[in-house]
Amino acid sequence: MRALILTACFHAALAGAAIAETPKRFFPEALQQEGRITLSPGFSPDGRTIYFAQSDCSPIWECPQTLKRSTLGDKGWSTPAAVDLGAEARADWPAVSPDGSTLIFSWSATRPDLATLDIAENFDLYTLDITTNGTKPRPIDTGDINRPRAGGLKTLRYMHNEAYPSLTRSGALYFMTERPDGVGERDIYVARMRADGSYGTATPVAGPINSPQRDDGVWVNTDETIMLLTYNARGGEGGADLFVSFQSDGLWSEPVNLGAPVNSPAEEFGARLTPDGKTIIFTSDRPDDGNEGRILQVYAAPIDIDTYRPGE
Repeated sequence: MRALILTACFHAALAGAAIAETPKRFFPEALQQEGRITLSPGFSPDGRTIYFAQSDCSPIWECPQTLKRSTLGDKGWSTPAAVDLGAEARADWPAVSPDGSTLIFSWSATRPDLATLDIAENFDLYTLDITTNGTKPRPIDTGDINRPRAGGLKTLRYMHNEAYPSLTRSGALYFMTERPDGVGERDIYVARMRADGSYGTATPVAGPINSPQRDDGVWVNTDETIMLLTYNARGGEGGADLFVSFQSDGLWSEPVNLGAPVNSPAEEFGARLTPDGKTIIFTSDRPDDGNEGRILQVYAAPIDIDTYRPGE
């Protein structure tokens, strides 16, 4: 019952029940968003713990970017606390495994096993056991998931940086990367876990998901039936817009723009749904009351995602 009350308070704090309502910043005071670049959080399965990346200032490339944790209690979200990763490096886009045991995130830590390569800042996907104190992150080393950003590719756009991981109950790992052998400039990939815990080879997601342009900011729900992602070249409200696709019989549907007021003339990306599926959380640099824009903040709005399904 207590968990249900907390969930009800959480949604009530967003003050709304229809997607027509303008998104609001996601608890900016509790999460200390003001003046800090803050990126969309990953939720624990019960929705009461979040992990998110936050920079100390703006612009993003001039500030340390820390992985932080906050929990929902009787008085709201706790003051964010840094997650000890054992090394100082930029962290991005954390997600929690469906069973709540593992954090998976993008991290630019120096890797001793790649010491012989000529590497620039290189974001790889790491896992962290969050059930045991003192554990350290481990890079994923199977499935051609992580590729070093080295040599002639080390300063080319976002090449060989892996980001936006999502894990499903079936063991599928979705993520975004940019590769010279990809479909377009940036693509959404999936790798499936084998019985021994290793991953099969990551491949671009089939169907209408990937395009010749920049396909970005992916999130997939644990049932592997809903995908949220960002496109900047498929039309919409301007800038980069949020889209949704649904999987049925193993095929992803044509992505649909979520429209206004979720999307705006600013940039929207990094969307995900809360564990109960009732609220969309995303990152945007839009202006709003108390925020002049141009700084990335986390926003939230109630949503009935099923209204976007084909045929609805």
